[in-house]
Amino acid sequence: MKKLLILLLLFFVSNIFAFDETFEPKENLTVGDRAVLSVKANGLTLDSLDKEKLSGLNFGDFELLDIKQGTNGAVDFVLTSFKAGKVELLSVDIPYIVNGDSKFIKTTALPIEIKSVMDPQKPSSDIADIKGIFVYGHGISWYLVLLLIFVLIAVTGYLIYLYIKKRNRKPTREEIIMAIPPKEYAISQLEKLKEENLIEKGQIKEYYDKLSDILRFYVSRVYQIDGMEKTTTELYHLLKNYAPADFNRDLKQYLIACDFVKFAKVVPSEQDMQDDFVKAKGFVERI
Repeated sequence: MKKLLILLLLFFVSNIFAFDETFEPKENLTVGDRAVLSVKANGLTLDSLDKEKLSGLNFGDFELLDIKQGTNGAVDFVLTSFKAGKVELLSVDIPYIVNGDSKFIKTTALPIEIKSVMDPQKPSSDIADIKGIFVYGHGISWYLVLLLIFVLIAVTGYLIYLYIKKRNRKPTREEIIMAIPPKEYAISQLEKLKEENLIEKGQIKEYYDKLSDILRFYVSRVYQIDGMEKTTTELYHLLKNYAPADFNRDLKQYLIACDFVKFAKVVPSEQDMQDDFVKAKGFVERI
């Protein structure tokens, strides 16, 4: 029984004292600095630590930041303190397991002096006044101004686009024709018809068809009416509100004569065809 007690005492003493520990640095620590408590013992490794019991370790005025494998087989406990002045690193029981047996190491309590980060000559200069409340975002007026700027930029860009598009656009054939004065254009068309030599080619119907269209287009432009799709009678009644009566009457008779050639296949003499050309030119000159 006595031998058993001696063995138990030796086991207890070996669990308590068979280890080395160091704490660095012991001096010139300031608030927030890191210090390392290194513990070395037989069978003590990072893997042998009893993880379930580590959360209950109380180092007093120090906070446990990390546990890692140190040099020379030691286990390092990384600590820090946010309390200035004289503090105490409490003694703790570090549990670990070797070959299925639970063991522990009891560290030594240490008094430590921790310096403040503030200048002792000007303690108030290191602490800034609390700033006013920061409001994240902007008021609705700011967003309205931003929206207005965006709309103005978009409208300006669109107007510039329309201007460039209009400036670079090629005019259509109709726009080119409408830019020429009606009388000038009608005379040019008559001269072009003359150069086509349709009479000599025997294309009489086409000749009178073009004579009729030149006059219809001319009076349509002069009086700003749609006379191209009207019959001769319809055009006559339409022109009553615009053209002089004698001009309208003479134009009706002329267009009826052209219709006879176009639709009734009346074949005028060569002299009549030349006279009809002169008459067409005369109608253009009258108004």
